[in-house]
Amino acid sequence: MRYNRLISLLGAHCGGEMGDVIVGGVLDVPGKTMYDKLVHFRDRRDDLRQLLLNEPRGRPQRNVNLLLPACDPRADAGLLIMESMEYAHMSGSNTICTVTALLETGMIPMIEPQSTVTLDTA
Repeated sequence: MRYNRLISLLGAHCGGEMGDVIVGGVLDVPGKTMYDKLVHFRDRRDDLRQLLLNEPRGRPQRNVNLLLPACDPRADAGLLIMESMEYAHMSGSNTICTVTALLETGMIPMIEPQSTVTLDTA
């Protein structure tokens, strides 16, 4: 079987809610702000959300978080939150899943005794 697209997805959950994190394979999205990127992704690239969140791969309780370069230079990463029916501007459980993935994979260094991570969201 041949693939023309490979997406790296890290399984994560918070309090029983699935909030998987896309850590590679999706190119950056045009936009000056994360909100602009959300609108672009929603209007032109919604096929990825549908692929990952609709059956047979997805289910209503699953969310997928897309890591992108931050638009705000003060942020460590940009985050787009894809839910089964919509794109969310913010979600506590998805933020926890995303930050855990960033720290546990070493994408952002963990500093003892406390690490601070800043996300740029829509």
